[in-house]
Parts: sequence; C-alpha cells; structure tokens
Amino acid sequence: MLLSWLPVTLSVALVTADKAQRPFVALGAGSSPTSAEPHADRLSRPLWRLEEPLDLPETTAYGSGGMDTAPRENLQVHHPVLVPQNGKRCTVQLVRHDFANSYYQPAIVDYKPPRDCPSNDWAAVVLNLTVTSNGTQFDRLASLSLSHVEIWRTSTAEPTKAGIIWTYEKDVTRFSPLFAQPGQILLELNNIVNEQYTGIFSVQLSATFYAATPAFPAARKADLILPLTTGKRRSSQMLSYPGDTRRALEPPMNTAEANFFPEAGLIGKGPYREVQVRIDETLVGVVQPFPVIYTGGANPLLWRPLASLRAFDIPSGYLDLTPFLPILGDGGKHEVLFSVLGEGEDNTVNENWFITGAVHVVLDKAHPPLRTTGRILDYHFAPAPLIISAGFPSPDRTGLKTSVGVSRGFAIRSEVETGSGGKKIVSVVMNSKFDNVQDFEDKGLSQRVRQTIEYSYRSTHDGRVRLQDAAEFPLDIATNYTLLAKEHRFSAKLRSYGYNRQLLLPAALCDSHCGKDGSSAATKSSQSGEAEITGRDGQRSTGWGRMEERYSFVDSAGLVYREHVKAENGTVTKRNRSRWP
Repeated sequence: MLLSWLPVTLSVALVTADKAQRPFVALGAGSSPTSAEPHADRLSRPLWRLEEPLDLPETTAYGSGGMDTAPRENLQVHHPVLVPQNGKRCTVQLVRHDFANSYYQPAIVDYKPPRDCPSNDWAAVVLNLTVTSNGTQFDRLASLSLSHVEIWRTSTAEPTKAGIIWTYEKDVTRFSPLFAQPGQILLELNNIVNEQYTGIFSVQLSATFYAATPAFPAARKADLILPLTTGKRRSSQMLSYPGDTRRALEPPMNTAEANFFPEAGLIGKGPYREVQVRIDETLVGVVQPFPVIYTGGANPLLWRPLASLRAFDIPSGYLDLTPFLPILGDGGKHEVLFSVLGEGEDNTVNENWFITGAVHVVLDKAHPPLRTTGRILDYHFAPAPLIISAGFPSPDRTGLKTSVGVSRGFAIRSEVETGSGGKKIVSVVMNSKFDNVQDFEDKGLSQRVRQTIEYSYRSTHDGRVRLQDAAEFPLDIATNYTLLAKEHRFSAKLRSYGYNRQLLLPAALCDSHCGKDGSSAATKSSQSGEAEITGRDGQRSTGWGRMEERYSFVDSAGLVYREHVKAENGTVTKRNRSRWP
C-alpha cells in the first residue's frame, strides 16, 4: 500500500453507572510502529519516502534566498481545549529530556499528584508538549504512558538545520484516575544521532490541573483504569474483570504501521487494515485506523509548517463491551487478544504494529455488591471481512491499476442484569466500507491513491444511545518520480485528505466539559496541497510547497470553532480563527 500508517494503541474502558453494568471499549487511532524511521532491511528505496531526511535551506522560498536562522514553528490545526477560566489551576513539569541516541532509552520519571490541586476536584487535566530540534533527522514516533497505561501517541515533525519548534495541548481528563495516584511516567521517542542524522529532539512536557468551578463542575471519571499493553502484531494479556461492573469501554488508542514501496512493485500486503479485539477467542470488536501520513511522507515540503492530519495526536476508536459482561463478570481471568488483519497470506500484515490498551472501569453502586449476570441473545460477527481485490495491467506492462473493496458489519444483542439497575437489553451494531484504487504508471514511478474509509458504530442500552461513532476518511494523493533520474526532481500532489467524525461518548470516556450523560462532538478537517523537490547527490536541494487546511469543531453544547490556514514555502500566509470561549 502507499500509505504510512501510524501506531495503534488500544484503550479499554470498563464502566459501571449507578444502575447497571456496562462495558465500553475505546479503540485509539493507532496500532503503529514505534518509530517512523524506514526499515533498515528493506530491499529498495520506497517511492513514498526519501532515502535520507530532506536538507533544504530554510528560506521564504526554498533555495532562493538568504538563510533565516530563526526556528520555524510547526503546527497542527485543532480546537483549543475547553477549560475553566476563573478557577484555580496548577501546572507541573513532568518531563524535560533530550532524545539523541534514544532507542530503548525512554525518559522515565516518578510522578506525584500536585498538592495544591486536590484530585477529587479536577474539572480538566491538560498536557502541554513542546518540542524543538535542529539538524538533519527523520520524523519519529513517540509514546507517553502513565502507570503503564499509554495516554498519548504522537509523531514528530522533520527538523531543519535552522531549527523547528512545535507545541500541542492534549486533553487527558478521562485519565484523571491515573493522575490522582503516584505512578511512573514513561516517554519513549526512539531516535538516532550520528554524523549523518544530527537532529536531537528536546522535549518539555507539563500538565495543568484545573479545579472545578460552579460553571465547570468536576469531571465524571472511571473508578479504575487497567493497562493492556502488547509489543507484537498479535498478542494477548490476561485480565481479571471486576464482577460488579456496569459498562466496559475499550479503546485501541493509537495504531499505525509503516508500509513502503520498492521500485520493483507493490508490497505491504495490501492497503486494508483492521484492528481486532477478542475476549477468550470471541471477536468482540474491530476498528479501522485513520490513515495518518508521517510529516516526511509523500513529499516533506507538503507538511512544512502544517503537519499532516492528526500526526501530533493519533486518534482513538471506541467499542462498547457491555454485551460481553456475561462473559467478563464470572470472576475468572480472561484473555484479551489484540490482532491486526491485513491482506497477506492468512490475513497477515507486515511488522511494526505496537498495540496498547486500557480498560476503564466504573463499578456498580449496589450495596452489598452483586455480581453482574446475563446472556448473549444474538451474535452475528464474521471472523474476517469480505475482501474483493482486482488488478489490471496496462497493455505495455509498465503500468497497473489495482482496486480493493471491503465490507464489514456485525450485530450483537445481550441481556445484562446488574445489582442496581436490573435487566437491560444492550445492542451494538456496526457497518463499515473500505475502497482503495491505486494507479501505477511508468513502472511505478508515477503513483496515485484514491481511498475512502467509512464506518458507523452504535450501541444502545434499553433503546438509549450510549456510544456512537460515525466517520469518513477520504484520501486522494499522487507522487511522481518520473523525472528523478534525468532531472533529479520529484513531486507530490494532495488532492484531498480528510478526517470527518461524529462522536458521542459516555461520561467515563469523554474529557473536559463533559455532561452527566457524556458528550458529543463533530470534527471536520481537510487538507490539499502540492510540493516539488529538486536535488543532486552532494548538492543542496531546492523545492517549493503549499498547503491549505480547513477545520471545524462543534460540540453538544453548541460551541463552534473554525479555522482556515494557508501555507506556502514553509510560511503561514493566512490563518483565520473563530472566537472560542
């Protein structure tokens, strides 16, 4: 496939409300590789990735003027985090670290809750990540964990010799139970520094805790968060599930994989990927990851200074596990298995999938506690999707057109009885569609990908919607290397790239400013642009790039945020932002 998938993490949440046990699963954006660096053992140079990091002069128009020594600011468009404006707040520095030769050498820091902001009164918890780097370096992946639970998967921008800097704020209020207890912070950013790769990533990470106010009450949260972490494409972990649970939420939080193309042909075992979740070998949910493109992907000048969609914050997916509480609530240990399905032999994929998860648990309020019971009434879930693939070579055998179509659906209905809520009917229905068309010309030197991922996921408890996730991810991108050999020139054109998603989450999984019954939000973001690079071995490269992005966010309270940004040759030329409370 042509895409570079980012890492996947699974975040599992078990939640119980006042009257009934319900499990939800929140699956994150990614199962992905632990580093964006190309594979050292690949057989030939991929067309979607440079053999070496790009080294361009940092000028207003690349390669056409004097050096500008000021670090360039990179950014990812996103709505500001909604937090109390007039209440008490405490900011704590968590990590300050330089990542040089940092493979298998994460930053590890002991964590203690802030004394001045009581943990039972937090309305919001927000992380601030600021990174600087200068030199020649690839884009890298990073992972942040607290008490063995991954809470953030991100990637870096590609640095320049003049230097870059970026800051991103992430709402992590749903992980408040972890921040309320002493623990250990682990920040992993695998990097290599030598005579060729000189860029060191200097990282500062802080957390701000916002006290509740009358207008901004304390956040509802899970009673317990349990980690599920794997280091393989297919791996499992034993989990002892509380018997008095009402809801279970599991999110594979960050998932991604790097797939590269050699000049000889197509590799990557097809474009389709799905992350599967099983309990004791019973398939309980699947997630189609959003195709995040690294900031060095296709053509690095596309993403300067606007990062590719969600590159700094890999999105999460969500599943409601409540229909499976009759299995989980028996008091025994259960195997939770995460796997990634592709189009290779026996549905295999390539290496570099790293899946993590966390189970959010809300305990039932019945006193004395009673074990949750029930039965699965209907289960319609195929172990693998129907994949239809076709290939059409050109008459002169120098080109190829491929198409892949996948349809997926499942329906589950259970009767669940909890100590405080009695019997309820819980239903989950999911449908998804995947279409991918790829055109290869001139023996693969010219490539185009047109892809659309659509899905809808809906869980109801006695007819009331508890979790809903509907998304559409369009992508249309082309790369052209036909002039690379003669003129040392290659280009990329991003016709469309979108992240359109509507989410309704229960209170135990949503972040700040979440109501009693949860929150809903609609996010739409799109990018389009083009870039070209010309360069010879041993000589300075020149090039140009332009990008346009439109972003909108609307939440359940009616708050609206919109932003329109244009950038050209490394400089933001237009940025219109709406007001935000």
